[in-house]
Parts: sequence; structure tokens; C-alpha cells
Amino acid sequence: MFKVYFKLKNHVINTFKENDNLREKMKKVIYVAFNYNHDTGIASKRLRGVAKYLPTLGWQPIVIVPRTSNETVQIDNVKVVESDYRDMISKFMPIFNKNNAGRKREVSGNDQSNKFMSKALSLAGEIFAYPDSMKYWKKPATEVASEIIENEKIDAIMSTSSPITSHLIAHDLKEKYGIPWVADLRDLWNLNPYINHNIIRRQFEKRLEMKTFENVDVLTTTTELAKQTLQRIHPSKKIVPVVSGFDPIDFESAKQTEHSEKLTLIYAGSLYNGKRDPSILFDAINQLINENRIEKDKIIIDFYGDETNLLELSQKYNIQDNVNIHGRITQNEVLQHQMNSDVLLLISWMNESEKMFIPGKIYDCIGCKKPVLSIGYEEGSLKDLIEKTNIGYHVSGVSECKKAIYDYYSKYYNNELKYSGNEFAEDYSLKNTAKNFSKILEEII
Repeated sequence: MFKVYFKLKNHVINTFKENDNLREKMKKVIYVAFNYNHDTGIASKRLRGVAKYLPTLGWQPIVIVPRTSNETVQIDNVKVVESDYRDMISKFMPIFNKNNAGRKREVSGNDQSNKFMSKALSLAGEIFAYPDSMKYWKKPATEVASEIIENEKIDAIMSTSSPITSHLIAHDLKEKYGIPWVADLRDLWNLNPYINHNIIRRQFEKRLEMKTFENVDVLTTTTELAKQTLQRIHPSKKIVPVVSGFDPIDFESAKQTEHSEKLTLIYAGSLYNGKRDPSILFDAINQLINENRIEKDKIIIDFYGDETNLLELSQKYNIQDNVNIHGRITQNEVLQHQMNSDVLLLISWMNESEKMFIPGKIYDCIGCKKPVLSIGYEEGSLKDLIEKTNIGYHVSGVSECKKAIYDYYSKYYNNELKYSGNEFAEDYSLKNTAKNFSKILEEII
């Protein structure tokens, strides 16, 4: 008994020593990643995946995050350091409430006053939330990171946006300590089509972007087309596309636990105030029902996330009985619902600017190994990925959408519907994402 105990104890001690030796041999990278701990956003998966797999490639990440209500994600060989944080709203809301305490009864029920107040707040946001509402994280995060750099040998810095404040922190660290720096733009800064500022704010933003990246060693973004776009305003900078991916561990135990008697399609995520419009999908289903090609009571669409105009649109196309509108849920819940569905939906903005992006949800679709129906701009990075991996359809019009839905419907009721992804699909793993970042880091140190 005692021999077993001592053997086990010695094994544990040796394991700790091995881990300590491993950490000592690793190169260290400060990783400024505001959204690392968020569990409701798809972007956080890229951040955690990169941090998780960098240690297998000889890099120990020290992740700088704000101290919020989110629970800190614990990963072996990843050190997470929290700094003080107060967002802009909480900073100024007490003042705003005090100044407006006596006005609430006056504006109540007065639409004109409420509209004026809304516009005033929007204008204030343009002025005060520059470059973003997380700007007050810059000072405490820079102080925390500086203390780490001054007490440990740090080989490189990585920052990731959004928020832009992450890059401002990294810029100051690079300027002060001269450590090689990689800035990851998951979304573009001034060239982001989802953000609209007034002309004055745009000029300030552009100037700040140019100044911030003056001393960056490498810029990364998520697609080749996004790289080409970014290169237009940073022609002298090295820019490398690093695609995201799914985390294989998330899907090791993922199983289908329910089976519906109806073909079930699922969309999980934001509709970006109507920019992502399901009208093509609803119109296609309505036409197929009216043509008696599919039975009305044998197809269901589940929406998880925001509810932008969904009820009105479903009523317009007379398929409100086929559409279930749910609220926001966690990523783990999304995964389980996806596993229990038959077809995974992606809806993108029908705009040429969208062609350079790949929505993060596509990688979970690959991980789930479920057929995909993507509705979006007629060409671009997303369509290329879907065709390369053979995971489903990408359509941009009602006629194409009808063909895809009817194909899935027919296969489902003939017990022939299955995932058809090829060998290229497995390349879109966060292990490969981390490997690409590791290569970049090795080149600049």
C-alpha cells in the first residue's frame, strides 16, 4: 500500500518537474486578447484555440484579459493575467443618470424627445467611444503587461481585435520594449463594412490605424481576400492570412441525442440588424410548399440568437408555422442543438464587401460533420471554402436555394442525407491556426 502511494507521489512530483522544465524551455508570448474568456462569441474560440495549441509548438502564451464577470478559462501551459477594467458605459452612466434624473418624467411618452436623446447618445458614442468603448482598458492592461515584461523574458507580443484597444496596448509595449509584435485583425479596422462612422470619425480612425501599425512586425487577418484589401492601406507591411478553424476536442464527445421526424435546419448567431437576411430561404421554402414539392409540416427552421424581423418575414412568406424563434444561448448549447439538427444554416450579407470574409460559424459546421446550406454573396472566400471541402451548398438566389433545399429534403426522407466533407475539411483546425501563428512568431524573433 505504502509502496503504491510513494510510487504515485513520485510520479506526480516528476510530472510537475517535467512540466516546469517544459515551461522553462518554451519561448513566451504576451497575448493581448480582450474576448478570450467570452463564451457566447464565436471569435473567442480562435483566441482560446491559438492559446491552447501554441504550447505544443514551443510557445507559452501569457494572456492579458480584463477582469470581468466571465470565469477565467483554464488551459494547461497557458497563463491568464487579469487587469482592472471599467467599460465606458459604467464609467459615465452615473453622471448621465444624475444629469437626467429630473428629465425622465418630461420625456416619457414624448417620441420626439426620445428620438433626439437617441441621436444625442449616438453622436456622443462617435465622439467618446473612440476608438472603441473598451478604451479605458488600455492603461491597466499596459501596466500589467509591462510588469510581466520587466520580470520575465518575453520573446514576442500578439494582439487581436476587436476591440482595437488591444492593438493600442501592444503598440505601446512594442514602442517601449522593442519586442517583436504580431497584430491579428479578425475583422478589418477602417475597411470593416459592418461599421459605419461619420466622415470626421473615419478620418480620425484612419489616421490612428496608420500610426498604430507603424511599428508592427506582421499583420494577420483571416482570408487571402482580406489580406489583399488590407494591403491597400498598408502596402509596405508584411500581411499574412491565417484562417480560423474548429477545435477537435470540442467534438470528441459531441453526439446526436435527439432525432426529429421533420427535416430540421438551424441558424445560430446574429443577423446584424437585418444585414443577414433570411428572405431568400423563406421565399424558397414557400415556393417549394406551394409547388407541392415538399410538405409544409415536414420542415422546420430553428433560429438561435437575435430575433431581427424574423416573425414578420416568416409571416410575409406564410411559413410562420415552420419557423421557431429562440433566444440567445451559450456556445455549448449551440453545439448540442447543431448536433441534433439535420442541416446547418449560414446566412451572410448580400454585399460585395462580404466576399473577403469567412464567418466563424462555418468551422463549427465542419466540426459537427453536418451538411451545410450557406446563403450569401455570389462569390468569395466562403463559397471557395465550401466548394473546396464539399461540405454543402453556397447559394445567392431563390432558384439555387430551392434546388439545395429540395435535394436535402429528398435525401432526408430517403435516409440518404449525410455529411460529405472531404480530406480538405480537416485542414480547418485550430491546431493548424496555432501552427501558422507559431511559424510567424519564429520568423520575427
